[in-house]
Amino acid sequence: MKTKKEHDTMNTKERTKQHFNKTATDYNNSEDGKFVESMYEELVNEIQKSKSGKILDVGCGNGNLFTLLSDEKYELYGIDFSENMITEAKDKCGEKASFFVADAEKLPFNDNTFDIIVCNASFHHYIHPDIVLTEMQRVLKDNGKLLIGDPYISTPVRPVINLLTKFSPEGDYHFYGENEMKKLFIKNRLVPVSFKKTGEHTALHIAEK
Repeated sequence: MKTKKEHDTMNTKERTKQHFNKTATDYNNSEDGKFVESMYEELVNEIQKSKSGKILDVGCGNGNLFTLLSDEKYELYGIDFSENMITEAKDKCGEKASFFVADAEKLPFNDNTFDIIVCNASFHHYIHPDIVLTEMQRVLKDNGKLLIGDPYISTPVRPVINLLTKFSPEGDYHFYGENEMKKLFIKNRLVPVSFKKTGEHTALHIAEK
C-alpha cells in the first residue's frame, strides 16, 4: 500500500504528463510554449561556446531547442516524460536527434556520456530535485556543463507561490531562487558557475561537474 507522500508524488507526475500530452500538438501556440520561446537564445549562446560534443536535453518537449542547433557540430539526445511530446520531437527533428520517453530521475544513459546537459523550463516540475541532479551529475563528463533555464519569481512572492503549487493543474512543484539552486548544485557534487536573469520572469543557472 502506497503512503500518502508516494500517492501525492504519483498524482503530481500524472498531472504533468497529462498536461503536456494534451498540449503537445499545439505546444508552440500554448502559454507554456510562448513563455519558453524567449529562453532559447540564451541557451543556444551558451551551447555554442562549445564547438562540438554530446548534448542531452532533459524535458526536451517537442524538440524546439534542437532545431536551432547544427547537427553537424553536436550529437543530440532528448528525453521527456510526455509520450506525445516525444512523438512531436521525433517528427520535428527527424534523424537530427535521438529522443526517448524517460523519467528525469532515471536517465537511460551510461555514466560520463554528455558534454552538456540542458534542462529548460522543466526543473520546477521535479518532485525529487536531488535525485534528478544526481542523475545529471552521473551522466555528465568531467568538466561537463549543466544549463538549467527555469521560471524566476522574486523572493517576496516565491514562498507564497510555492505553497500554491500543489493546486497547479500543470504539475508545478517548486520554483527556485539563485541561492537555493546553488545549494542544490553543491549538495549534488556540481560546481555553481553563474546565474543570470534572462527575462522578467526567467533565469539561467549554470553549473559544471
